[in-house]
Amino acid sequence: MILKVTEQNGITIVEFVDVTRFTLASADEVKTELRPLLNNKDCRMLFDFHDIEFVDSSAIGCIIALFKTEKSVGSSLKLCNLTPEVLKIFELLHLQVIFDITGTRESCMADYVK
Repeated sequence: MILKVTEQNGITIVEFVDVTRFTLASADEVKTELRPLLNNKDCRMLFDFHDIEFVDSSAIGCIIALFKTEKSVGSSLKLCNLTPEVLKIFELLHLQVIFDITGTRESCMADYVK
């Protein structure tokens, strides 16, 4: 298992465990584990990328698939703690206009409380 899923104040917090690269090798596992959670319209998910130094196109595809699930059901997915390298990839692909990306976990949690 490469993901740690916990809950705090009604917010599902997802973070990678002992992984620095989000690639094809882990994309299917991430999608399989998180999609059922996002299929609940009351799900408020925070996906923390604090240790991820690299994402490939499969990881981006996985996040897009999770985003589509979120939008179709009415749940909520926010990304936080993107490393500068990963944020640059998102910006090059103009994904920061599609995804809800915040700086820190605390600011992301605060957004949910508003």
